[in-house]
Amino acid sequence: MKSWTVKNTMLLLLLMMMLFSGCVPNDYLKGMAEDMNKEPLVMRITWKTYSGRGEAIQEIVETYNAMNENHLKVQLADGDEDLAVIETLLNKNSNVDIFVLPYRYIKYFGNHSQLLDLTSEFQAEKDYFYPNLWGLGVINQKTYGIPWLGHSICLLYNKTLLQKAGVDPETIKSVNDLATACAKVEEGTEAKGIGLVGANHNDISWMVNQFIYGFGSSLVDSNGTTVTINNGKSIAAIDFYKNTLGKYAQDTWKEDSGVEVMDYFREQQVAFEFQGVWGVTDIWKNGNPFKVGVIRLDDIGLLPEIGPMMLALPSNLSPDRKEEAICFIRYLISKEAQENILKGEYSPEHEAYYPFRIPVRNDLQDSDFFQLYPEFLSFSEGFKSPSIDVPVPQWQKIKDQYYAPGLHRVMKGELATEELLQTMEIEGNKILSEQENRR
Repeated sequence: MKSWTVKNTMLLLLLMMMLFSGCVPNDYLKGMAEDMNKEPLVMRITWKTYSGRGEAIQEIVETYNAMNENHLKVQLADGDEDLAVIETLLNKNSNVDIFVLPYRYIKYFGNHSQLLDLTSEFQAEKDYFYPNLWGLGVINQKTYGIPWLGHSICLLYNKTLLQKAGVDPETIKSVNDLATACAKVEEGTEAKGIGLVGANHNDISWMVNQFIYGFGSSLVDSNGTTVTINNGKSIAAIDFYKNTLGKYAQDTWKEDSGVEVMDYFREQQVAFEFQGVWGVTDIWKNGNPFKVGVIRLDDIGLLPEIGPMMLALPSNLSPDRKEEAICFIRYLISKEAQENILKGEYSPEHEAYYPFRIPVRNDLQDSDFFQLYPEFLSFSEGFKSPSIDVPVPQWQKIKDQYYAPGLHRVMKGELATEELLQTMEIEGNKILSEQENRR
C-alpha cells in the first residue's frame, strides 16, 4: 500500500471531529473520502526536475494530465541512479508510484521481489519493441520493466575531414575498412584517425564490449550464471581495439574517457568517434563547425552499446494506483509520447531544443523528426542487435573490481589480455556463484 501521508492524517482527524459534532452531511463525507485517494501519481526520474531533461519530461507529463482529467494527475520527483537509495525507497513504502530505472537494475529488483510483475498488463505492447530490448526487462518469463527511452552508440565521423582525406564513408563496411579510413585521414589531414577510450573508467567497458560482442564473444552465458569472455574471439577483439585502432587514436587515449573523446572530435583533432546522439547535438550546440555523419555499428560488424531506461512499479503499490500507473505508462510508450522525446531539452543559451535520448519503439521511422534527420534512425535501430554492458546485475561488481581496471592496464601494456580474461573467468564466476547461492 502507498504510505499514509500527513495530509491524510489531518483529513482523518478533521473528519472524526465533524462526525462527533454531528454536523457533516453524507455527501460531504463521501467527497472527503474520495479526495483522500486523489493524491497525484509520483514518477521518480533519474535527473533533477528543474534540469533541461526534467523540464522536457515535464512537458510530456503535462500533456498527459491535460488529456486525462478523469485520471490521477502525475507529478515528477527528482532522482538519480543510486542503487542503495532506490532500494530504500522500494522497501519503505515511499510515495513513489513509478520508477524510471536503468535496465541493469530491473532484473536486480525484480529478482528480489521488489517490483510488480507487469507481464499480463503489457502483452500487446511487446511488438512495439525489438525482442532484445524487451528482454532486458524480463526475468524468469516475468516482465518487470517497460522500455521507455534510451541511447545506442554509433560511429560518428567528420564529413569535412573525410572529404579532405578522400575517404568515402559508403566504403566503410568492416572494422578493417575503418582502420584503412583512419590511416587515410592521418595521411591527408592534420587530424588523428579516431578517438578511443582507455582510462580506468566506466566508458572503457562498454566501448571494448562493442568489439567483444562484434567479434562473436560474450560476457556471460544465456543463463547469466557463467563467465564466457575467456576465449580467442575476445582476445582478437581486444587486440584489434588496442593495437590496430590504437595506432590511429589520439596520443592520450590510454588515459581518456568519453568526455575527452568528445572534446577531440568537436575540436576536429580526430575524424571518428563512438558516441550516442549527444555526440551529434554537441556539434550543433557549438556552432556546427562541420557536418556529422553517422554509421551504424552493425554495418561494420560491431554491436552497439545501449542504455535503455525502463518504467517499473514497486511491488507494494495498491491495486487502484497500479491501474492508474499502468494507464500513464501506456501513454509514455505511445507513438505520440515517444515522438515527443525527440523534441529534446531546451537550451536557453542557444534558444533551441536538442535531443538527449531517443525513443525506443521500433515503428517510428515515419515520424517528422526522422524524416527531417534520417541519420538519427541509425541510433534507434541500434536497439535491434545490441551489446549489453551489464548483462546481469552482478556483472556491475565484476566490471568495477576487475574488468574496467584490467582493461585499462591491458591498454597501457601492464597486463596481458590472456591474464585479464583468465582473472575475469575465475573471479567473475566466484561473484556469480555467490549471487546464485543467495537465491
